[in-house]
Order: sequence, then structure tokens, then C-alpha cells
Amino acid sequence: MSDQIRSKASLINCRSCESRSLEVAESKKEFPLYIWPLPEGEVTALENIDVYVCRDCGYIQLQNMDNDTISEIYRDEAFNIENRKQKYDRYSMMTERDRSKFEKTKVLEIGGGRNPFVGILPDTSEKWMADFSVDEKVQAEVEGFFVGDFVEINIPEGEFDYVFMFHVLEHFNDPASALRKIRALLNSKGRVVIEVPNFTLESEVRPDYTIFHMHISLFTQTSLLAIMMRHGFSCVKSYKEDEVLLAEFCLGSDQSPENHNDHSLRFVGDVRSNISKCSSELKRIVQDIGDGDGNLAIFGGGGASTLFLFNYPFLIDRVVCALDNDKNKEGRFLCNGKIPIVTPAHLKAFNINHVIVLQKNHIEYMGNHEMNYIDIGDIYGR
Repeated sequence: MSDQIRSKASLINCRSCESRSLEVAESKKEFPLYIWPLPEGEVTALENIDVYVCRDCGYIQLQNMDNDTISEIYRDEAFNIENRKQKYDRYSMMTERDRSKFEKTKVLEIGGGRNPFVGILPDTSEKWMADFSVDEKVQAEVEGFFVGDFVEINIPEGEFDYVFMFHVLEHFNDPASALRKIRALLNSKGRVVIEVPNFTLESEVRPDYTIFHMHISLFTQTSLLAIMMRHGFSCVKSYKEDEVLLAEFCLGSDQSPENHNDHSLRFVGDVRSNISKCSSELKRIVQDIGDGDGNLAIFGGGGASTLFLFNYPFLIDRVVCALDNDKNKEGRFLCNGKIPIVTPAHLKAFNINHVIVLQKNHIEYMGNHEMNYIDIGDIYGR
């Protein structure tokens, strides 16, 4: 079974300011388009990644994505875990000063067709959904829904009090058009609430999970505020600035924010240096393990493990299996068929003595197995 390698398409215009003054600040070779575990015999194409930083505004973004590439990135199946606590935490932060904030409002959520936030809003709110597909269960929770590419589908303008985008803006191939459309959908007092991964923090504490094809734009607090300002929004409230950026915006006037090119290049450089640091340490650890001290496994059979392994490709031939308690993943494979996913009960069969954990709390999911754990958080210093 050979991996399919596709060529990348260069980026001509900045997705935020449309400048043609772009520089490639970082490149990654042969990364999978589809990062989730695949059934036996199935593979995903590998494509290089170029990270561009706009010289004129500082926006951080990947190369051009055509429709075929985007279709391969998402396919029809994913293994996202619903996190209800996260939804209630968001709701609590947004309503801390006004518990009736969302009463009798008309709201639209973009991208929640499988895992909606609007389901926890008050019954008096009129809930609408827009996504490429909307599950039947979600359809029953909302007053109406729109199916298709958000930028292209027809939605009545000027009617919404709130638009929600949780981990959506970073996926748009054309975020500027999406923001212009949201402006048109909101009424004069309308607000948009946006949550995106925080590239600033990720570059330090999980640099292997910050650059991949699915995230076409990479946001720091500075760059998020800049693109919103450029396309006619003003920040009302910043709720979170840790592993994610969560903020609320109202309508404002189009403005030209300051160029943050140096700021962006700094954090792209942090990703590169932290990956290099971890690579050197992992090579030392693997060399110390040797060939006679049991096999090496990784805990987790999802996208995080896939991206980790492709950032450190020398591990792919050393890791004999991925351990996961999710029965839906058992029997599938990471890295285009190279690494089988099994439950921790199979440790003896694979002669596992060493397990890579991407987060320390994953150790508790291993049960009572005595094991040598390689905690990646310790290497990154988090």
C-alpha cells in the first residue's frame, strides 16, 4: 500500500487584506489531508503544507485549497467528542452579567450541524442552523436550517440578533466573504460570537497540533481582532484567551488595523523551534529504549495522534499500535494503514512496555497496566 502524494497550490492573495505580498514562513512535507482513523485498506492523500504570512497585514494562512482538497479533508465521517461542559461554560461566560441575554432572540449557528451549541439556549430563542449537513436530531432542536456552503447558501438578511461560530472561522477558505455575509445577516444591534484555537498558546504547548490542512487560518488574539476590524466589526467582550480565543463582536465601521507581520512570524517560528526541540528529545528517548526493551505505542487513535506522528515521522515505524478505549476506532488504522488501533487490553499481545501520552491525564485511561510513559507535555514544558 503506497501513500498518495499530491502537489500543493500556491496562495496568490491574502485571505484578509487581499495583498499579493506574501511569504512562506513555514513548510511541512507530506501531511495527511484526512487526519481521522481509516478502515483497513483505505488511505488518504498526503499533501505538503505551506504557511504564508502576509507582509502587508500579518495574517497567517495556508496555501490555496481547491474543492477536491477540501472534500478529502472532511470526507463524511469524523470522531469529534461532544463536550457539553464546554458549551455550558461558554453560555455561563456570555450571560454572566445578563442571564436573560438570549431570551426572545433570533440566533444562527454556523457549523453546528452535528454538535450544536444553540440547543442549550432558552426555549424562547428562535434557533437556526447553517452547515454542510444537519443531523436529524439537530433538525428537531431548531426552527429551521440551511444546508450547504455558508458563503453560497441563501439566508434572509438583517434578521439575526446573534450569529455563533465555534471553531468554524479557521476552516473557511474565504473567511473575508464569510464575515461580509455575517454582517449582512445581523440586524443593526446584532452580535457575532466567535471561538477559534489560540495559535499563540498552541505554538508553545502543543505545536504538533496547530498546523494542518483543516485549519486554513491561524489566529492569535491580535490577528483575530485585526481581521474582524478590517471587515467591519468591533470587539465588545473577550471572554477567553487561553487554549482558545472566545470573543463577541458588534457591527462597526471597516478599519485598517496595524500590520502585525513581526508578531505573526514570531509564533510561526516558535512552532518550528519547539518541534525541533521535541524531535531531538524523542530521538534520544527512542534510542535509549533500544530493540530489546518492549515495543512502543501511543495512546489515542484520533486526529491528535495522527498529527503528532506526522510531525515526528521517525516514530511511525517504531510505534506498533495506537491504544484507544473508543470501540468505534478499534480495528481502524492511523498513518495510512501503518498503525493499528487497539484497546489497552491488547498490550500483552503487542509486547508494549512504553506508551507515548500526549496529555498526562490520558494515563488514567490505561487502567492498572504498569507501563513506562513518555509524557509529551513534559517535553514541551507545559
